[in-house]
Amino acid sequence: MNLTADPVTPDRLEELLGDRSIATVHRALWLLLWEGEFPVFELLSLDVQAVNLEDFGERAAGLLRELIADRESGPLFAVGDRMLSWEQAVQAAQEHGHDIHAFRTGGKLHRQPG
Repeated sequence: MNLTADPVTPDRLEELLGDRSIATVHRALWLLLWEGEFPVFELLSLDVQAVNLEDFGERAAGLLRELIADRESGPLFAVGDRMLSWEQAVQAAQEHGHDIHAFRTGGKLHRQPG
């Protein structure tokens, strides 16, 4: 798949979020980038204890519950016991044909009034 800097479309986001072969850590990150104004680094630095699931929509909260599982502390976006790195986040997005920033840009465009 070719890498595109174009914003992720709503249909493409749905396709990616529905693909259970993609690790939850990446699907959750992409959805939060889509839904909010959070920079990637800010999301990657979140700790499990700092997250209130009631602050998120139903779908994001569901992915975050799956991501957190039984952990009570540590990085929210974790691979094993380590924080998901910038490089890992970028690589996963690229493997699916997108620049990591395309999720945030797509969401921002989608939220703009018609």
